[in-house]
Amino acid sequence: MRLLVCSDLYPPASLGGYEVAASEVAAALRGRGHEIRVLTTDYRTAAARQEDGVARILHSRLDAHWTTRSLPRAAAWERADARAASLTLAGFRPDAILLWNVGSLAHSVLARLMNGPIPAVVYVFGDWPLRKHRAPEDLDYWASFFAPRPERPWRRAARTLSERLARGVGVGTRAAPLRFDHFEFGSRFMMETFHRGGLAAAVSERLIYYGVFGEFALAATQPAPELPRADPMRLLFVGRLWEAKGVHTALEALPALSQSHGVDATLTIAGPAEHTDYVAALERRAAELQVADRVRWAGPVARERLLDLYASHDALVFPSIYDEPFGIVQLEAMAAGCAVVGTGTGGSGEILDAGENALLFEAGDASSLAVQLARLRHDYALARRLRERAKRTVRSRFMGERMADEIESHLREIAAAVRR
Repeated sequence: MRLLVCSDLYPPASLGGYEVAASEVAAALRGRGHEIRVLTTDYRTAAARQEDGVARILHSRLDAHWTTRSLPRAAAWERADARAASLTLAGFRPDAILLWNVGSLAHSVLARLMNGPIPAVVYVFGDWPLRKHRAPEDLDYWASFFAPRPERPWRRAARTLSERLARGVGVGTRAAPLRFDHFEFGSRFMMETFHRGGLAAAVSERLIYYGVFGEFALAATQPAPELPRADPMRLLFVGRLWEAKGVHTALEALPALSQSHGVDATLTIAGPAEHTDYVAALERRAAELQVADRVRWAGPVARERLLDLYASHDALVFPSIYDEPFGIVQLEAMAAGCAVVGTGTGGSGEILDAGENALLFEAGDASSLAVQLARLRHDYALARRLRERAKRTVRSRFMGERMADEIESHLREIAAAVRR
């Protein structure tokens, strides 16, 4: 099959697990003999490797700051992106399009990809399709700016004039509804969330859990290593640094762990500073709690270094306070033999089994987290059992080859139905 994989980011340009999954699945399908073309943006291209089959030709809007004076630039980008999408479809002639996190692309590009004759499949790790279903203009700056709303007459008149100007230079000011024909959900939680929100695929849906690939898959097949007791206890957070990830809870657990349970611990925080105001607040909070000397800011960590990072820590703290779509970081840690202490929110609860392969605590409750970390510290047999069963969980349910099998099977069914 010829498959067009589309993602707003594509490694090594990456902010999280959505785009990592896109690249791993693309590589797995290419390894099975399928012809893969990747269409993605120019986000941080200075750091992005150039490789065969990857076209970084769309404009990234993630760091864009728009004003009405930006209309000519916005128009040029939109025309170029729409043309690039059309030329890619015409030149490559894919049998199917596999969409990942593309909510930040221009709506006109999404309409070309999703509303045409080629079947488009969305792998769901986030809520962008649901937001687009509720309001097609959502996530598109200009379409949302010009969307009708209750406002004073003079404001409405000014907006109408601005809209005429925008249309004159070629900026899309209206967003057509998108067709959502095929979904592959990364968790049952996301499937149920979409259905409650009134969005089900028009043609086919599958529940296809993410699976680990490469060195993580290999690590999952190996016994959990013996970890010598280290002082202080080594805790790890991996992920994007924004408030919903609950990193502040992990910080606040450090003094509670020491004062109430007699356990000294350090915390390594690894991930991109996506929200700089939140990072600054974390630094202030660490100083207020007098734990700044126990916090190591590792910044973004290259994927090839992640396995060693997990293996060198006693526990991964996964303190999300929002409903996680899934939680790839947990699976990586479990495969590496690092015990997981998490909140089990949203789709992450479909991975973690309290007392069996992980320990759970109340979201946002630093005292509850400290209790579970102390259990892990004081009960070596518990820690070893959790790590061994976590590896078993990954081996039995979350391997990448199984994920690729299920995606490939679904795509074959869809392509065959089109040919009929």
